[in-house]
Amino acid sequence: MKKLGCGLLSVILVCVLVVVGFFYFRISSADMNDIKALQANRYYVPAEDMPEYVPAAFIAVEDKRFYQHDGIDWKGTGRSIGIALKDQSASQGGSTITQQLAKNLYLSSEKTLNRKISEMMIAKRIEDHYSKSEIISAYLTTIYFGNDLYNIEQAANTYFGTTTDASYTGMPQITVLQSAILASTINAPSTYHPDRFQSDTALQERTRTTLDKMHAQELITDAQYQEAMAGIPTTN
Repeated sequence: MKKLGCGLLSVILVCVLVVVGFFYFRISSADMNDIKALQANRYYVPAEDMPEYVPAAFIAVEDKRFYQHDGIDWKGTGRSIGIALKDQSASQGGSTITQQLAKNLYLSSEKTLNRKISEMMIAKRIEDHYSKSEIISAYLTTIYFGNDLYNIEQAANTYFGTTTDASYTGMPQITVLQSAILASTINAPSTYHPDRFQSDTALQERTRTTLDKMHAQELITDAQYQEAMAGIPTTN
């Protein structure tokens, strides 16, 4: 009986070591220089060079505690892990902007507990290596906006003929409304198309919700909120 207990303990220890080794290998293979390399993208615009409401639109929708957490929003993550434990094929959600960056750069889109844990661990590494400004800048250079567009500057150029670079005078500057539209499409870029905004009532409603969040979180002023809301077509 004693031998059986020792054998079982050995098996458990080996399993733990295998799991730890798997995750260590997965996170150590994530080259942190890949984030710095994004700055060579011809469409890369640092967040500090954008109007404040541009990154604010994505923070409001995706990660309102972005500037407070260390890469992981434990409340949201706890909920998503609970879902994954019950059903690994279920949509998990709960990922912070840093976690989404980790997934976009280093992981697949598989909805499994293993990927979620790897995502969290890599997000912690990212936060250790980069500032919040660098993280949000990289994030905005890896999001898919539909039509083979993976960069917010390129998306603004293509959909609106505007720029997110506040110092560039060759194009009109992106507006609060346009920023909210782009932030409202990223969860379903194959469904919502910014260039069809004037006729897409579902995207219009999502954009209203985004603007409401930006305003409630005090990321835009009353005047900016009212002006942006006035630009959304009204339904009869």
